[in-house]
Amino acid sequence: MCSIYYRCILLIWSASWLVNTSGTGSPSMNEEERMNLKRFEMFNCLANNAFLQDNAYPADELMPLTCKPRWREVEQSRGDIDDTLGNFSLTLVDSLDTLVVMGDIEEFDRALRLVVRDVSFDNDVVVSVFETNIRMVGGLLSGHVMAEHLNQLYGALGWYRGELLTMARDLATRLLPAFNTTTGIPHAKVNLKYGMKSPKLQSSRDTCTACAGTIILEFAALSRLTGDSIFEEKARQAMDCLWSQRHRGSDLVGTVLNVHSGDWVRRDSGVGAGIDSYYEYLLKAYVLLGDEGYLERFNRHYSAVMKYISQGPMLLDVHMHRPHTTSRNFMDALLAFWPGLQVLKGDIKPAIETHEMLYQVIQRHNFLPEAFTTDFQVHWGQHPLRPEFLESTYLLYLATDDPYYLKVGEQVLRSLQKHAWVPCGYAAVKDVRTGVHEDRMDSFVLSETFKYLYLLFAKPSDLIFDLDQFIFTTEAHLLPLSLARLSNLTVVPGPDNQDSAQDSDVEYARSCPNAHFLFPGRHEFAENIRRPLKNFVNNVCPSRKTIRRKLRASEFQAGNNRHMGLLRDMGITIMALPDGRVQLLHTSSNAKSSDDAEEGLLFMQEMIELSKLQQEQPENPPRVVSFVLMVDGHPTTTTIQAGPAQFGLDLKGDVQVNGPVMKATPLRACEQLDNEDEIRGKIVIIERGDCMFIEKARRLEALGAVGGIVLDNTPGTSAKSSPMFAMSGDGTDDVNIPLVFLFSGDAEVLLKALDDHPELEVVLSDFAEKDIGKGSVEEVHLEVKGSAEGQEETLAMGPEDGGLPHVISIINNRQKGSESLADDDLVTVVEGQQVVQAQEPEHEDLEKHEEIFKELEKAETAEEILVAAVRYVNVRLEQEGARGNPLMIDHPSSSIITDLQGFLIKKTASNPSVLKSLLSVHLRELMAVLQQATPTPSDLDASLYHLLNQLSALTIKSSASLNDIKNAASTQQSVVQGTSQKGDFNGNNKLDHLTEKFQEKIRKIKKKYGIKPEIIENVLSDIQGIATSQTKDSSKKDEL
Repeated sequence: MCSIYYRCILLIWSASWLVNTSGTGSPSMNEEERMNLKRFEMFNCLANNAFLQDNAYPADELMPLTCKPRWREVEQSRGDIDDTLGNFSLTLVDSLDTLVVMGDIEEFDRALRLVVRDVSFDNDVVVSVFETNIRMVGGLLSGHVMAEHLNQLYGALGWYRGELLTMARDLATRLLPAFNTTTGIPHAKVNLKYGMKSPKLQSSRDTCTACAGTIILEFAALSRLTGDSIFEEKARQAMDCLWSQRHRGSDLVGTVLNVHSGDWVRRDSGVGAGIDSYYEYLLKAYVLLGDEGYLERFNRHYSAVMKYISQGPMLLDVHMHRPHTTSRNFMDALLAFWPGLQVLKGDIKPAIETHEMLYQVIQRHNFLPEAFTTDFQVHWGQHPLRPEFLESTYLLYLATDDPYYLKVGEQVLRSLQKHAWVPCGYAAVKDVRTGVHEDRMDSFVLSETFKYLYLLFAKPSDLIFDLDQFIFTTEAHLLPLSLARLSNLTVVPGPDNQDSAQDSDVEYARSCPNAHFLFPGRHEFAENIRRPLKNFVNNVCPSRKTIRRKLRASEFQAGNNRHMGLLRDMGITIMALPDGRVQLLHTSSNAKSSDDAEEGLLFMQEMIELSKLQQEQPENPPRVVSFVLMVDGHPTTTTIQAGPAQFGLDLKGDVQVNGPVMKATPLRACEQLDNEDEIRGKIVIIERGDCMFIEKARRLEALGAVGGIVLDNTPGTSAKSSPMFAMSGDGTDDVNIPLVFLFSGDAEVLLKALDDHPELEVVLSDFAEKDIGKGSVEEVHLEVKGSAEGQEETLAMGPEDGGLPHVISIINNRQKGSESLADDDLVTVVEGQQVVQAQEPEHEDLEKHEEIFKELEKAETAEEILVAAVRYVNVRLEQEGARGNPLMIDHPSSSIITDLQGFLIKKTASNPSVLKSLLSVHLRELMAVLQQATPTPSDLDASLYHLLNQLSALTIKSSASLNDIKNAASTQQSVVQGTSQKGDFNGNNKLDHLTEKFQEKIRKIKKKYGIKPEIIENVLSDIQGIATSQTKDSSKKDEL
């Protein structure tokens, strides 16, 4: 730690000198200034690397504000950002070659030994294929190349025997399962231990263009260094598919596509986020591998970009299928790599222009915001210390030898030191407008940002190897150009004395436009291009038009009709998902006016920020609602799993609240209550909707309530089939009573008990695993025993001899197919005596359940699905009746329809035509099956509507062409109060019309046939007959 301390002191002294230097100096930079900057940047990086190894190793990242290591699934989740982490010492591996670039062989040796000794990949963790490839596989390959190179040049690292290459192959092999798709496009994520078999990856289907197209350099290098061709073949297949999916009219590609079909999910096209490094790897694959096919593809794409996307210095996204129409009015920070790529292409003039525009944005905001508008205002204020602008600055300096770019680098270095430096490293800036930090330092800060800064100020003579013999990957890792000699079938290089110039193919593969020959000694060239753009950003007056906001995200209430109307005016549609979450979709072209469209964009941004705030809230465990009733003369505790609130009294540990329970009138409690006088001292049942959760809590607390139970307003939901729902507040926690959330299916038990026992008392408490199993509701019989003196009573679980507890029923049953049956699953109460049921009947039920479920899985056509669904519902109803559940005698369990509906959605996800057939040709039969499984008619309607939502999500894109939907839209999706992104609905404006036609057909069926028991039986009999006739869907007219 002593050496690390002195390095830190030196860093502070250097920073003090840099910040106190007044002005930006003259346009030129003398040798002493340049050397000072180079030394400062070297100490900068080495000190941070030392901090990393001492404070964070072997974790993936350093948290610079708290000086703590960041481990995956130990620190609070940050969502998709954490998919970069794999508990494999990410930052150390990613920055190995940075140490060599700066000439610190001793530190490189030390880091290399740590990686070889400690890093492994057999981790049960889901990671991003793209990030793991460019950071980890690339870092290991570059580290291996550097180690071999140093050994050949200086005889250093004599102990090294290619361990990093072996590790790179191991890791890349773990990524290969992601490539098992019909298109060859890899999945976005993979589990390092179990491949694609992880439950978290079952719904994986979309990936970004850059994610699939930024693999070829690392995988081809790995194939050529190991002799295993599988890696280059897989990466090449992905590149071929992307090329084949381009729009043939515009030669542009979209941003997101389906890995199975290759269909575009998002068609907006640009050079920034989602596409950027695909273009980069096309050109660099040609340079590294010598394959002219990649150069031809790049040139076609490049011409399209310059024709449609480049608008002077700016680069604006367009629709790939309508390239003359822009898809958004802002640019993102990742496009800052483009000028550097243009330098490699040899197109210097537009590179200088775009770089100058970006630099002026930086001068205005200190850093380049993650996104900024066409009038150069902040659209998204975050800045995670990205390297792309510095990469372009370095390459432009190499091309022009213009000292102006040294001053640009100095300005960036000043901003880093002044606005990002913290005692334990460099912290990301949460918002460039406020300068607030995030406890985050991504691995690319050391592997790219500091590397490019050092190279900018260093001279070729300062480096210990010839940089011209290497090419940078997108993560600034170094791969040798000599790989072009090696096919993907051999790793045998030519002899050392071989004159590579004799190999014309190799020499051509290693050549690219050289700006020193294009513009020899002409520093004025770049200045002449920049001069007309001198005040390009400052001369653009920002829009001073103030939008009078009609609705802010914090004010939005999903049940408020006025709010829903305002959203429609803004071009925002809202869809309820089957699990109770909601999905927002913004389509600018659907807005009532341009002002409404702009307000819609602001509303979506606010929603995303609210979602981030919710994710940053500390995670709350589930809660429970419990009560005791007499059943057959025995006290029985019913325990219902409930969702927590992120405000109010925290029911943690032994903290609990009990009291009599009552319903609020009106139930949603968003206005003055009719029964206010009865509230004091009660736990009040209210319903979700019309106003915020915390507003309901404040109203109840003001009336003297001791707690509240919020019921979901979506029929058929349960804790078993839905993710845990945590109620969010509004940022001000001034509530002192607890609030818990019950899904509607679970709430039925509480409501029925309250109807039967108006004086019911309940307890709100913390969730305990021992109290409740995999189901959402449990009932436990409690024996009441008197003491010897007969003066006291105690409650005991089970008999005195420690026998099994008296569980009389479990509603929303455990998934018995996925776990072994415990003894307490087979216990019931019969006439007050404890009787253990024979296990054979239960096993028969289990086998029967599994058999019918397999039949459902095998069903392919709509007819087969209906037949299997009828059998499934019958089996479930028989099991419900056999259990004799006293609370479920009047109607079937809501879990039956929930499970059936979930199965139908899952089963038809990959085949929309089957779902279309069920909802059109076979609608009458489907309604009969669902009616048999649903507790109430309202549940039937809700279930049909959920299936319609699924059909819309799956088919609206394909039906768009049939309906001449020509209004493409810029889309932005947001996650709201437990919401999630579910993809891009193109043509969503047809949903209302589709819903009307669907509901009209339902009304006709109900009117003509009715939904009576005898009708259902007749229809179900007809369905059973279908099994023998096997009429195919294709022979029926699709009425939808």
